Amino acid sequence: MYICITEVDAATKIVCTSAPQRTGPSMPAVRGLQVIWQDRSTWPVETAPDGTYLRAPKYYGTCDDEADTSIAGVLQVLTEAEYTAARTAEHEARRPYPSWIGYSDTMTWSAPVPRPVDAIMNGGNVRYQWDEATVNWIPQA
Repeated sequence: MYICITEVDAATKIVCTSAPQRTGPSMPAVRGLQVIWQDRSTWPVETAPDGTYLRAPKYYGTCDDEADTSIAGVLQVLTEAEYTAARTAEHEARRPYPSWIGYSDTMTWSAPVPRPVDAIMNGGNVRYQWDEATVNWIPQA
């Protein structure tokens, strides 16, 4: 089944929005849990002065159909349609520029024009920045 979960304290299993994760973060022990993607477009997640999250970071994936979904950290059981809609919305929220091309299988985006070969990221010595107005890479001064 499709599922949405959040972090719990590694030892106490208390949900991250109820108390700080003093022994470190962990995922709820849901049978067959496979986290596939996270709601990263809303990160970083704000915390209270004591370290308690002010809202739950959301992780999405699948678990065994017989899994206990009433345990702490399970936020929601989703239909396939709800899961797909949430994933599509998250992927769109991560789009850096309107012209960029999306890859929903990896939840990534890339420019419609390759970065120039002399770019620092390609081993060159020129720093480029994306310019949406020209839909191209422009060198930085």
